[in-house]
Amino acid sequence: MLKPIASILLLIPFALQAQTKQALPDSQDSIAAVKQYPKGKNIIKTNLSSLVFNNYSITYERRVANRISLSVGYRYMPNGSLPFQSRVKDVIKSNNIDFDNFQIGGYAVTPELRLYAHRNMRGFYIAPYVRYSSMDLTVPVQYTSTVTKEALFSGTITAFSGGLMLGTQHNIFKNCVIDIWIIGANFGNSSGRLNATFAPPMSAQEQTALQSSIDQIDATPYKVTGKVSSSTTAYLDASGPWLGVRAMGINFGIRF
Repeated sequence: MLKPIASILLLIPFALQAQTKQALPDSQDSIAAVKQYPKGKNIIKTNLSSLVFNNYSITYERRVANRISLSVGYRYMPNGSLPFQSRVKDVIKSNNIDFDNFQIGGYAVTPELRLYAHRNMRGFYIAPYVRYSSMDLTVPVQYTSTVTKEALFSGTITAFSGGLMLGTQHNIFKNCVIDIWIIGANFGNSSGRLNATFAPPMSAQEQTALQSSIDQIDATPYKVTGKVSSSTTAYLDASGPWLGVRAMGINFGIRF
């Protein structure tokens, strides 16, 4: 199902480009296209495709030169169950983590510079960007002394990364635009701490069992360490590389 959709999305930019070339002779393209398209310097957009993954976003873009714009995007994901659970299990190798009750949410802010092939924020573009991400996690870790219990580790992992994206943007109505992210990726680093508290306090045997479960967590290439610091507290520290992908996103916007 995904292959036909991906093929259609990749063909859209070429179809739009071909339509523009047929309508305007090559010698008049740079002049007539500017007259044909609305001249608003601002665009407000939302990512329609991200709604499938319970992500809500808004982006403001402003033209600062003939073929250059600046934008800032905000993405929010409410706390919910872990998406792509099978892939996460391949990274975090632990039989003691209850992935079914794993909770994740958070937000990201993405400033971006766009360099367009045509004037007025249209056509193909290349976009270097930076991104700040903040993810709220609740990770249930199981441990067994006489009975099996779960320790809920909650906290925030933050990441700062930079990347590059290729895309294309076109007017579809007088003041509406469609912005298609073709392919992009960002790389950086992440770190954070998750804490757990216990009431009533854990026994000495329970503390030992929980520490053993923590020590068995393997999330290579991420570094995860933790400690049962007392009968009522424990923590997990996580750090490592951060990778994000932006691809085949469909954004709808209003120009003004």
